[in-house]
Amino acid sequence: MANVQVDLHAQSETEYLGPHGSKRVYANKLGIDICQYFWPAAPSIKPKGILVFAHGHGGYLQFDCLRSLGPGRLCVYEGSLVQQLNAAGYAVCGNDDRGAGRSGGLRGYCDSFNDYVSDLLDVARCCTSLGISSFEEGLPKFLCGLSKGGCVVLTAALEAPDLFAGVICLAPMVSLEKLARRGLNPYLRPLGKLLSWLAPTWPLFSMNRNTMYPDLQHEYDIDENCYHGNTRVRNAQECLEATERLVANQAKLRLPLLLFHAEADTLTDPEGTMRLYEAAESSDKTFISPPNMWHILLKEPGHEVVKMQILEWLDKRTVQRAKVDKE
Repeated sequence: MANVQVDLHAQSETEYLGPHGSKRVYANKLGIDICQYFWPAAPSIKPKGILVFAHGHGGYLQFDCLRSLGPGRLCVYEGSLVQQLNAAGYAVCGNDDRGAGRSGGLRGYCDSFNDYVSDLLDVARCCTSLGISSFEEGLPKFLCGLSKGGCVVLTAALEAPDLFAGVICLAPMVSLEKLARRGLNPYLRPLGKLLSWLAPTWPLFSMNRNTMYPDLQHEYDIDENCYHGNTRVRNAQECLEATERLVANQAKLRLPLLLFHAEADTLTDPEGTMRLYEAAESSDKTFISPPNMWHILLKEPGHEVVKMQILEWLDKRTVQRAKVDKE
């Protein structure tokens, strides 16, 4: 297999940005280059809102939210959820986390979970000031996060609730209790803080694999742009503490919520998401358990239904908001 097939920097920009998209690389507060992506709504459509997307652990934005062409091929804009959103009047943006995709930094590593949150808030705030078509000031902004990205967007919603009009989570990392009980993890967990200080980049903690849909696991395994090692010690500790903070503050969530979590998920905990759904003070909240799915909800069989539910949820809330604004 030729390396050009999986080389992010060799891929035609039109393939992943579409006909009107763009990207921007800037140095964050830590001096690490962060790659941001902007996909405007279709030019013929009056824009309805902006969706800010956060990807999962080990992946990168293009891998998680664009359309798969199969193992050994980079994901593309054509036929993706992003294209569907653009065609429906939604601009979409997001970034590769530090250590992922086209962003800089050690692969699969963060000093602090809050770095993920602050980089996401940066793209959410700057997207309407760059002069990009359909990223208009005053449009409602929604968050959407997959897995680890779910914890990122929920934390961002707690930190800057006035910036957003709603939150969508796909198998969010709300609780790590199941993963903490796997393999050697129960023995290593009590040493987490010490190991995080002594050997922060050490890849130590194991993760579950997708045995329900092994073809999708193979697609992940063969993409050299994904991080395939064990979770690094500092990341494991930071994610654990981030979920603990989220659980401690989940009752403060008041934004509209759309939460997806399959019952069979063994990577993140569906019970944790259900507890968040029950505890959140939001008067507008929905929990969906997609049948016959595992964790990769935008790629597994049934993903078409999940995408349709996302679009319907967004449309309902943007129509309601437009009516309120006219009154």
